[in-house]
Amino acid sequence: MAVSSLRLLGQIITDSIDIIERRMADASLSFPSLDEPFNSTSKVESVLVEPDMSKATSHIIAAAAQLTATVRRPVQTIMDDALAFHLSWCIRAAIDGSLVEIVREAGPQGIHINDIARKNKTDPLKVARILRLLTNNHIFQEISPDVFASNRLSSVLDSGKSSEEVVGASIAERHVGTSGVAAFAAMMSDEGMKAAAILPEHFLDPTLSFSGEPDETPFNRAFDTKLSLFDWYKKEKNEAFLRRFGLAMFGSRKLEPADAILTGFQWKDLPKGSTIVDVGGGVGSLSLIIAEAVPDINIVIQDGQLTIAHAEEFWKANMPSAITSGRVQLQVHDFFHPQPVKDASAFLLRSILHDWADPYVQKILKSLRAAATPETKLVVVDAIVPYSCIAEVTSAIPGAALEPAPFPLLPSLGKANGYAYQADMTMWAYFNGQNRTLGHSVALAEECGWKIIQVHRIPGSSFGQIVAVPM
Repeated sequence: MAVSSLRLLGQIITDSIDIIERRMADASLSFPSLDEPFNSTSKVESVLVEPDMSKATSHIIAAAAQLTATVRRPVQTIMDDALAFHLSWCIRAAIDGSLVEIVREAGPQGIHINDIARKNKTDPLKVARILRLLTNNHIFQEISPDVFASNRLSSVLDSGKSSEEVVGASIAERHVGTSGVAAFAAMMSDEGMKAAAILPEHFLDPTLSFSGEPDETPFNRAFDTKLSLFDWYKKEKNEAFLRRFGLAMFGSRKLEPADAILTGFQWKDLPKGSTIVDVGGGVGSLSLIIAEAVPDINIVIQDGQLTIAHAEEFWKANMPSAITSGRVQLQVHDFFHPQPVKDASAFLLRSILHDWADPYVQKILKSLRAAATPETKLVVVDAIVPYSCIAEVTSAIPGAALEPAPFPLLPSLGKANGYAYQADMTMWAYFNGQNRTLGHSVALAEECGWKIIQVHRIPGSSFGQIVAVPM
């Protein structure tokens, strides 16, 4: 008799737990408790992102989700998934309502809903309903009826500030000086969720379904504006949204290890004195990591005028010598215009191409191709959307093939790579952009005169580095 899929999935989980527990034992560590706060600087957290540990945890996540989908009644699963938007808004309510900080301040003994409501001037019964939905998803814990305490997941949303500082603070001010993770979660469950609610209408509208224009998006329809998202952010009345967006983008870096940019493409192998152009590089936080690790290269950071003004402050605070020596240059540039740097050893684009539909990406890549030398490398850092089936279309490219998933898991590892698919839909909702499969990226690059020669995948992350050269 054949082994059932239930047994196979259960065995994957058990085998992966064995791998994790052996590594924990070797390091004389205990696996973090869900009831304890997350500590990003602890030794155990650095062990958990090691490649073998990331692989084991991904297998557990994928197998547990597939096991749940297998054993649960289909109607229950579909109904639960259709109502998942409530989790999103409850997370934002916990952030903007300062529930995270109020509960944390109470310590492990927890705090009653009446005391929470007294601090943030809300209805205690509604506080309980929000926190109870979150605790049922392992965010916070209810330690006795109507008494709630923090835990590992809720602590990730914590500003670290006192409740007095954040109660009543603006949607941006509360996130200043924080990790940015809560800003990212709040943005996605605010502008993101509202725009996403319009996706079905946008998809089925014959006049909009084929549009790739950044001002004909679900966001435009949801917010009743003709402005693209970025132009909408620039309106004076939306200043807090723009500021939160910047803080959220800083928080999005937590989706991958801090030094991930150094673990794929070998920047140190570029000739001494090479120039890297960070296209749409923001204030240059990614370039700072490269500049610190590879001191004998030059970097040009390009972005809009307002962002470059902020970049000047950023570099003065973090590496002023790089600016004064001329090693790092800050340049106002629109990447749809001809690229002014003609001798770059590498063009770096992180989280740029996913904002745009294919015709706009072609303009960006063709502009860079026109400025490239025969030796220039193009390094694109974005989430790579896996096919949900076995795909051979890009297997010849070094690093492109995903490691085979143990049967009967989806080749994409399902829930373990869920972010790539959700981020893809977010790009559609915001910009008419998209995260792309590798096959799509290969075809798009070739249309613009670039050949993809290498893929560096980041263990435990949907992000990867795609390296291309001029054709």
